[in-house]
Amino acid sequence: MTSRVIELRVAGVVFALLAALFVAFPGVDLAASRVFFHDGKWAFSGGNWPLFELLYRGTPRVGQALLAILAGGLLLGNFKRLTWLHARRATFGFLLAAALLGPVLLVDATLKDGWHRARPATVAEFNGPFKFTPAFVPTDQCPKNCSFVSGHVATAAFVMAFGWLGAPAVRRRWLLASLATGTLLAVVRMTAGGHFLSDTIFAWFATYFSLWLTEWAFRRLKWLPPSEK
Repeated sequence: MTSRVIELRVAGVVFALLAALFVAFPGVDLAASRVFFHDGKWAFSGGNWPLFELLYRGTPRVGQALLAILAGGLLLGNFKRLTWLHARRATFGFLLAAALLGPVLLVDATLKDGWHRARPATVAEFNGPFKFTPAFVPTDQCPKNCSFVSGHVATAAFVMAFGWLGAPAVRRRWLLASLATGTLLAVVRMTAGGHFLSDTIFAWFATYFSLWLTEWAFRRLKWLPPSEK
């Protein structure tokens, strides 16, 4: 059994345990959000923390720029004279497809707009007009661009993709980097009442499993060489 297979199995078990935790004890989300809510205000509000404001505003722009760069690299990689890009066109295609499948289609277009979970700042427990609903429970409390899951965290977690096809040590470093960036953006969003803890945790998993699915499809189509057995 390879280290990658072990990693996937561990990730699957951790995902299942965390999902069971938040379904069985939905109050964990409210308790975590209360840490950042005092005297009717969220800790990060009104741009009072410049670094957090920069991360909040900048992360979607970085994600959009990355999509443009990957698309450009894939396009230019078709020209054999551009040797470096031509040799890596499959990698550019893989990264672009994974970015579109995970943070764009699964997170933004499907979960955020399809689950309709109200954000912490808008639920009754934090003086909002809407009803709190647990993670994994579809509802009708938010019409569009809702809480489950976090697009910022999914985008930040995508840094794991840059080591995804590398050697085990390289892959581990980029996975750890994605946990760090994902955690940072989770704090940014939770301190503003923008997301619950579960929104941020499962955003990371959405990106992670999307990368696995993209790799599986690319290898089946022989757009990437077979993985090590």
